[in-house]
Amino acid sequence: MIAIQRIFLKRWCLLTLLIFVCYNAIWLPVLAEGLDYTLMQNLESMTLDFMICIVISFMNCLVLSMLGAKASLPDWTNKMIAVVIAGILIFNLAMCFPLAIVKWWFYDRIFHDCPWNLGENYLDTYIMASVTSLITVSYMLIWVTSALRLKEKFLAEAKIKSIKNQINPHFLFNNLNAGIALIDYAPDKAVDFFTSMSRVFRTVLDRSMESTQSLNEELDDLQQYLNLLRIRFGEAIKIDVWLSDTERNMEILTGSLQLVFENIVKHNKFSADNPITVSVLTDKDTLMVINDFRPLSDKSGSRGIGHSALIHRYEDFGRHNISFRQDGDKYISQIPLFPAK
Repeated sequence: MIAIQRIFLKRWCLLTLLIFVCYNAIWLPVLAEGLDYTLMQNLESMTLDFMICIVISFMNCLVLSMLGAKASLPDWTNKMIAVVIAGILIFNLAMCFPLAIVKWWFYDRIFHDCPWNLGENYLDTYIMASVTSLITVSYMLIWVTSALRLKEKFLAEAKIKSIKNQINPHFLFNNLNAGIALIDYAPDKAVDFFTSMSRVFRTVLDRSMESTQSLNEELDDLQQYLNLLRIRFGEAIKIDVWLSDTERNMEILTGSLQLVFENIVKHNKFSADNPITVSVLTDKDTLMVINDFRPLSDKSGSRGIGHSALIHRYEDFGRHNISFRQDGDKYISQIPLFPAK
């Protein structure tokens, strides 16, 4: 909270100085040309101008802070940027008239005998608002560009991490052991198992360079993994998917669902006679995977490794609303979703 306040204060001071300097760089040569004001009147006017700069820069900083809090900067589209720019221009020009009245009233009350009329003061404030709009829009564009460059850097790093995470040693070891066990008592199933496993692994490799994919594509990939599980466990896992077509078009980090299901299989008790139920649905901008909570008595396994890897991947994309928690007899995996492309 303190860091946010410091950023706001720094931005406020910077905008105030920039607006004041640029405004006077435009207006002072005009005053020197032909307007018959005394040095004292000019100093008094500059004092009020500085006060107006403080107010108008504060209002613009407040707008920028609200926009930054409402939407993550890396997710801004060209349309959003154009709307924000138009909004900033309209906002600042709309403040011209009230600020002109305030400045004129303060000058008359504090210094007495204001040397210009309200119309001239409106022109003066109009120039200040135009300068403010230009500086604020420039600052915002630099701000957004910096965020987009940072996102590109994260995407490049995330692709490398994605390959490392998805070519998962846990996936290989667990399923190789399961396939070897099938060879002894069900050779036919073992052949189907390794065939399905190769398809799953091929899909993982094909998708590994894609940081995100649609939820619909993620579910298609998951279906191959579920086919692998059916060979091992039969109908011991019941899946209920409650997603609309619109929700299926939202984006998710590639391989997220498979990792969640790997943890469900690894850490819960289930069988064909006592199947485990898993529900997949959305809650606003998050995907909820809810499964029956039946922990194994042997907890020596590395339960948190898969979850930690997924959490770090989402943090690389600026998403922190990911969680894994027990709620009574249910276990809930909450995974952030990205807007549809």
